[in-house]
Amino acid sequence: MKMALVTESFFPTIDGVTTTVKAIADRMIESGHEVRFIAPGPGLSVYRNSRVVRVSPIAKTGRQVRSALESFEPDVVVTFDPGRLGRKALSSPTAAAATTLVVQQSPLSPKAALTWSTSIAAYADEIFVTSEYLRRTLAAIDVAAEVWEPGVDTAAFSPSLRDDWLHRRWSKAKSRPTPLVVVGYAGNLAKSHGVRRLAELTVVPGIRLVIIGDGPQRGWLKQRVPQAKLTGPLGTGDLAVALASLDVLVHPGEEEGCGHILREAAASALPVVAPRAGAAAEIVQHMETGLLYNPARARELADAVASVVSDPRRHLLGDRGRELVATRPWTDAVDELLARLVALTEARSSRPHAIAAENAHPAVRLA
Repeated sequence: MKMALVTESFFPTIDGVTTTVKAIADRMIESGHEVRFIAPGPGLSVYRNSRVVRVSPIAKTGRQVRSALESFEPDVVVTFDPGRLGRKALSSPTAAAATTLVVQQSPLSPKAALTWSTSIAAYADEIFVTSEYLRRTLAAIDVAAEVWEPGVDTAAFSPSLRDDWLHRRWSKAKSRPTPLVVVGYAGNLAKSHGVRRLAELTVVPGIRLVIIGDGPQRGWLKQRVPQAKLTGPLGTGDLAVALASLDVLVHPGEEEGCGHILREAAASALPVVAPRAGAAAEIVQHMETGLLYNPARARELADAVASVVSDPRRHLLGDRGRELVATRPWTDAVDELLARLVALTEARSSRPHAIAAENAHPAVRLA
């Protein structure tokens, strides 16, 4: 099939949406499908021999998206967290003749929720969300969606990538009789991700906080948590090494919609501390792969981290986490999605034949 993947984020941007798009595109290309990307510019124009059409921010979005779709004539149009580009793609005449799928993995803002059913859901043949939390969010605005669980690459994220030199440096092993336990956060440094709660960990003894990522709260964190190591943003390879070199991952965001970093941390055999909220509560198995805390209680995050840090057997949580996430590789996750797309496309292509048959045999239709 010819598949158009319309995304609001793609390389060089590295985020959760790019992770999903890349995993799906890789499997589609390997399965022999023809893929074309439509993504914001600037950026690379080719990915794995597939064209990436870049939408300029200074020209009319709708015209560029429609032109990209018309020139490709896809059988399937998949939009990821549809925004400016995704809405234009879904409402285009080309998409109306194709199978349309929405993959939503980010929480909806109140403003977006007001128009989601009319600007997005009305044009989609199928809507997949990446967590039960998001399914309930859409159900609250009368939009039906099916949960599609993403996968993880346990070869790319693995405890075998642990860098002992890096861990010794982070844990200040050379300057202390007992190395510090390295507790890390990885993700967008935005207030909506709950990163200001990382300052609460300053009361936990015996830890070194490592903050991986960038965002508007970087300056605030640097000022309020001066003893933390801020690495800045890391590419996928460096991120995999950094995760494996931590001892514990903490993830304070209460509105997580997808949770790639939680799965990647589990694949890296890290115990995870996360709130009992959002998608995190679906991914982290309490007392089995990590700890879930009540975000409404002021000290519970620090207490949960202290509990994991002080447990000499915490590695068992990480080992179990890796064991569980290994049962859902990206290949299985994307094959599941592809099977649904093939079925939807075949059903769509058979409709004109059924209508023609009814018109040719009215007696059968009446019967």
